[in-house]
Amino acid sequence: FAGGLGSCGKPIADSDMTVALASDLYGSSTYDIATGNPTNRWCNQKVSITYKGKTTTATIMDKCAGCTNGGFDMTPSLWEAVTGTTVGDRLTGMTW
Repeated sequence: FAGGLGSCGKPIADSDMTVALASDLYGSSTYDIATGNPTNRWCNQKVSITYKGKTTTATIMDKCAGCTNGGFDMTPSLWEAVTGTTVGDRLTGMTW
């Protein structure tokens, strides 16, 4: 995803190490509009992503409507940290 305001109510920059969790896991709760505080249990949770023997930590800050089966979308910086490249848009063999 390309930055902006996440479903947890906080701005997300492309340089952040964050993910948008698949909506089938994330659910519908987002954040309190009055306070800006997240109301979803996944918000601000840390996840360890392992791909090709390398583990990287990220924070859940958004919901991915187009992701399924517990997958997620990554910021460009996280994608590069996990894959070692800026190319591509899908991973096979990743665990979290």
